[in-house]
Formats: sequence, structure tokens, C-alpha cells
Amino acid sequence: MKRVLIFFTVATLTLLFSACGDGNNNNTDNINGDTSNSPEVDSNGNSNQVEDDANAGDMQEKMANLPYTDFELEVDYGPDQEYEAEIEQNKEKGEIEADLEDELSGKDLNGQEAFDEIFPLVEKLTISQETEKDDAIEQVLEVFDLDDDYEKFELEITFSDGTKIEFEDR
Repeated sequence: MKRVLIFFTVATLTLLFSACGDGNNNNTDNINGDTSNSPEVDSNGNSNQVEDDANAGDMQEKMANLPYTDFELEVDYGPDQEYEAEIEQNKEKGEIEADLEDELSGKDLNGQEAFDEIFPLVEKLTISQETEKDDAIEQVLEVFDLDDDYEKFELEITFSDGTKIEFEDR
């Protein structure tokens, strides 16, 4: 009887200690499970927040050198053959959002990866508020290395002074 009691006591304590863990809990979840403001932690327990902040600062610095605050491009070549690129400054949050959906080459990027792909191309553009539609379309197709046999072309640019221009062609 004594052995059975010792066995159950040891088993219960083992379960209790394994459930509690070793006290090195790297979980940054709050009570509601919201981790949106928590820094990412790699497998070594290191925070990626410093790197994320540096990337955000780098994107903001680069965007400050452009005459554009927002750039949205959509070129449709038919079913499941679309190229979409977007860089947008969210001034309320102080963030830059970037998305690239390139069905032509199978790329679907967001955030820093999309920004790194799109920004060098947008930087080459010399589209101003006075640029004619045909010139803007030709320039974008050339810089982004896109074919001119599209079914639909849409470009929306917001300049630093808040002025928006839109070019659409079908």
C-alpha cells in the first residue's frame, strides 16, 4: 500500500512540475492573447524589435526622398495574370505598408520584402503632376519590366503635397 501511495505522489508531482515549466517562460502574450505589440522572439530568445525598428526607419527615410507618399499600380493581363505593387504611408500610425502580388512570376510579398522589391523601381520613375497618361504608362511598364499587352492598367500616385493623380487604360 505504501508503494502505491509513493507512486501516485511521485506521478502527481511530476505532472505538476512539468505543467508549470522551468520558470523561463519567454511568452509575451498578455491576458487576452494579444501579441500585436510584442516583439518577435527568435529561437535563442532574442528580440527582433530593434531590427524591425531599424527597417521601419530605413523605409521612412527612403520614402522621404521621393516626391510620392503613396504609389499603387495594378496591371491586369487576364485571368490569374495580374501585377499589383503598392507602397503606402500610413501617417496616423507612422508606418509604411508595402505589398507586392506578382502573379506573373509567382511572388506574393508584404512588408519589408515587398518594399525592398518595389522601392528601387518607384525611385527610378520621373512621373510628375504634369506627366501625360501615355508617358506615365510607358515609363511604368519599362521600369517595372512589364509587357504592354495588358487588358487593364491602373496607376494612382499621391504626391508629397497631397495631390493625387490617376491613370487608367483598358
